[in-house]
Amino acid sequence: MYSYLLYGLKFLSDIPLFNIPQSFSTDFSSDIIIKSDHFHNEIIPKKPGINIKTDYAVVRFLYGIIKINSGKEILYAIEDGYSAEQVTPYIMGWGMSFILSQRGYSAFHCSALTINNNCFFVSGVSGAGKSTTALELIKHGCKYLCDDIAIVDSYDNMLVPPAFPIQKVCPDVSLNLEQNSLYSITGDRGKYSYLNVRDFCDTPTKLTFFFQIILSDGDSIEITEVTGIQKYLKVMENLFLMVQYSYFSIPEEEKFRCLKIAGNIRFFTISRPKSKNTLDEITNTILKILTD
Repeated sequence: MYSYLLYGLKFLSDIPLFNIPQSFSTDFSSDIIIKSDHFHNEIIPKKPGINIKTDYAVVRFLYGIIKINSGKEILYAIEDGYSAEQVTPYIMGWGMSFILSQRGYSAFHCSALTINNNCFFVSGVSGAGKSTTALELIKHGCKYLCDDIAIVDSYDNMLVPPAFPIQKVCPDVSLNLEQNSLYSITGDRGKYSYLNVRDFCDTPTKLTFFFQIILSDGDSIEITEVTGIQKYLKVMENLFLMVQYSYFSIPEEEKFRCLKIAGNIRFFTISRPKSKNTLDEITNTILKILTD
């Protein structure tokens, strides 16, 4: 079995998780188990899709199936002709977000960074510049807790626990990074995982700010602070599972967690032009807001 410390929880897995450093603890107890299993046909979607119930979720995709049970285990099956390496990104994506949600956390699609003992999130759709902005902020003294999926414990002082020292980067960004620390991610639009231990923060940190980068047709960046009910809706919009929830319904406990998070942070949208390089301006704007 492989042992990992992820999001402050102990995981035991019967397959290696893609490029993630193992825990060297001699304590082989676990909070969550990841293992191979067989599934009853009645719970499996007949084609790629998701089946969400109160105590479990099942995800079927091209390479296999994963089932997430009651915040305690992630079960998987690999389709013939495919490999564990092709399945583990789904375990670390949908599987991880579902199991953490089942355990009472809210999972967001964003990068979580820290500065001056405060945590802030940077989110954005693919191509908006989230990863590039996060890497630039790290050059300016920030550390990172998580990349791609960050979670908030809204019942424990809004703490964001560290995930693992891997960042997901696009091909153009990867050209400027240490090549021996880059690994191609199978089936993820040519993206790479970047092992970056040096800039990783391994201490849970309180969430205080949320920045969402939005592409626009304008000529300059626009910064807007979101307040009131719109802030609550923006927080929910950035849930990792928001698209999946839209086909079913958002769990009531998730709505309550998002309401609590919205009441304890400041939220800003940064609208940037599609065809103009505004990285320095966005970075400086975020740093100014954080330090004012």
